[in-house]
Amino acid sequence: MVLVPPDGLNASSLIAAKGAELNLAAYYGFDLTVNPRVETINVPTVDESIRDRQWADLVSLGIEWKDSIKAGKQFKLVPEVPEALVPKTSIQSILPGIELPGIELGAANQESIARIPSTPSSQNSLPSGTSPNVIANQSRFTGNSSHLASSPAPAAMNSVAQVMHPHIPSHLPVPSPTLSPSTSAAAGLREVGILDDISTVIAGLERCEGLRQVIEQIESGDVQAIRDRYGPSEPGRRGTADPSWPKYSNLVSKRERIHRVLMQDFAGNKKRFFNYFTVPPPATKKRKRGADASDLPTEYFRSFRLIVEAIPWREADIVAERQKAEYLDNEGVWDGKNSWEIWREIGKERYQNTKKKVEDINS
Repeated sequence: MVLVPPDGLNASSLIAAKGAELNLAAYYGFDLTVNPRVETINVPTVDESIRDRQWADLVSLGIEWKDSIKAGKQFKLVPEVPEALVPKTSIQSILPGIELPGIELGAANQESIARIPSTPSSQNSLPSGTSPNVIANQSRFTGNSSHLASSPAPAAMNSVAQVMHPHIPSHLPVPSPTLSPSTSAAAGLREVGILDDISTVIAGLERCEGLRQVIEQIESGDVQAIRDRYGPSEPGRRGTADPSWPKYSNLVSKRERIHRVLMQDFAGNKKRFFNYFTVPPPATKKRKRGADASDLPTEYFRSFRLIVEAIPWREADIVAERQKAEYLDNEGVWDGKNSWEIWREIGKERYQNTKKKVEDINS
């Protein structure tokens, strides 16, 4: 077969076309030596598809777990297997007159498993009328089926097994996987607390009424519980946090900073800490008619939010104070005082609030 080129296609026309291509490439700045990039469609691999399905399955299991706990039911990953999977006489009724040793063996196995009690100290007996052959056959399966129950194998089976396998001990203790009612109830309560009670902790933090309660919230672990639930899994990596973390980060960080003031600046001395931030009762505080005097607060503290906002001002004022000449010698001017107490002594202690631009306690 002879291939005939189209009309007008010859060496000169090809050279002219190549020249035109080069001229166009030079005009538009194209590099013909580079292969054009082909856009590929990002099709998930088999492994990625499997991983996505696994995550989706975990999400559905989590929802099912939470619903089970709310309903007071026990969540099980694997459904329970009925005691008798196949009726013991179903095959023999289909094939009458034919002796099938496996039927008797299967029946003995099922009845033996069904009779195993939940307490590990009890013993089991084989069904009545079981032949020695069945016992011998059944003993071969003792090692494989021992994980189905927490009690040791029957004495008759143990004796046969000892004859066949003398190196195997007569009683193989198997721990029981069944939880006691008290343990199950406690586990359920912990699950409910993990799933639902975090909202109660958050509500308690939002209803904070004073500096002393802030310290109690830190020491009780409520603040740390919110950070563990919503905060970043690694410090400083916000991308690893729960999407709800921005709503609670300010709530948590302010309380943590207050606790650092107590532990670092006041060396954990609560009496000294609370005495420093105690303020006189407001002069405009009037008792309602008929109200009991015991209902009024017995102590007043500066707002912990104002204390947190004042931390950078205090640090800047202390740094500036240390630049003065009287601090250049080796003798300490403020021996025994922390930075907050020094801040007050040099007359620069101040706090910000919403009603007054700057609250200067020294004015």
